Amino acid sequence: MNLFDVLSNDERVIVYSDVGSRIIYTWNRSLTLQAWQVRSVIEEVDVQTLSTQPINIEAARRAAMKWSEG
Repeated sequence: MNLFDVLSNDERVIVYSDVGSRIIYTWNRSLTLQAWQVRSVIEEVDVQTLSTQPINIEAARRAAMKWSEG
């Protein structure tokens, strides 16, 4: 998979990225955050379902940042 595949059809948006671990976090504008490892290809490494829908992209970004801290 490549970045265009991950973001195709406007199904996900990147809400956070961690350069050190080479992981990008996407949000599907509903309840799902996904973590993607970026190497020669992009692989999904984890999924998190939120209990409530983030109101906006900033709320999704905060949730992704909290998730990345572990």
